[in-house]
Amino acid sequence: MTEPGLQQHFVDRLSLQQIDRDIFTGWCHSGSPLRAYGGQIAAQSLMAAGQTVDQPGRHVHSLHGYFLRPGRTKDSITYLVDRPRDGRSFSTRFVRAVQQGETIFMMTASFASPNDGPAHQFDMPNLPGPDDVADFPVPLPSYLEGATDPQSLDYPDSQIIGLRIVEPDRTIGLSGGRFERMAWVRITEHLPPDDLVQACALTYLSDLTMVSTALAPHVAPGERHDLMLASIDHAVWFHAPFRADTWLLFAQDTPVARGGHGLARGLFYDPDGQLVASVVQESLMRHRSA
Repeated sequence: MTEPGLQQHFVDRLSLQQIDRDIFTGWCHSGSPLRAYGGQIAAQSLMAAGQTVDQPGRHVHSLHGYFLRPGRTKDSITYLVDRPRDGRSFSTRFVRAVQQGETIFMMTASFASPNDGPAHQFDMPNLPGPDDVADFPVPLPSYLEGATDPQSLDYPDSQIIGLRIVEPDRTIGLSGGRFERMAWVRITEHLPPDDLVQACALTYLSDLTMVSTALAPHVAPGERHDLMLASIDHAVWFHAPFRADTWLLFAQDTPVARGGHGLARGLFYDPDGQLVASVVQESLMRHRSA
């Protein structure tokens, strides 16, 4: 188990200590000042769930999570795993992430053995490759505003997340009935070939830009606003094997924002154009009370 300031390698950000058969603890770095990054909490929850699946050949195929309270970076997080089902083809796990006696996140995750069946997918969008797109800083510049260094906000200072947003300064416009944003993402370090580690890494990456995608049709990059922003729920479906330490295209859109909520969707494509995972997230986007 590695505390936030020592998470110099990506696998450290997934590190958990097993306390009992289905109880684990971990630490999370921040995603906004001194508030734990939701993508890391989801990734650690999935890691805890996966470590309780004993049946060989079963891989995660979906997860559904709800962010209930902001996590704190100064306290460890305890992950409590329940095993409601181990069937002939599927294993289901329920995870609660608890901090100071309060549940801050809960997740259901399903694991299954691959089977043969019909296959189809959306084509990969035609756009510039990662070598033709500039690096985008992680954490985002707005996050570091007023800080002397990332560690002052409990963010690890190692640069191990690759993010390249296509046309990052452009406000998302409606095109073909859709508001769309494209980004190339990866873990810049070599990761072990373990399927669970790869799935946890993609889960971590999947929360980087979804809130900003839902917001982008309304707020220009760098523009000030009075909105409260937070992830509410997050779901991922895994369709095919992949490596999160190679560039993946994250094609995102935002079908609707209404009632203080914004919805974003995303498709992950590998370098060969195979659709490997799908993501949906709802975000809180409401005006602050006077």
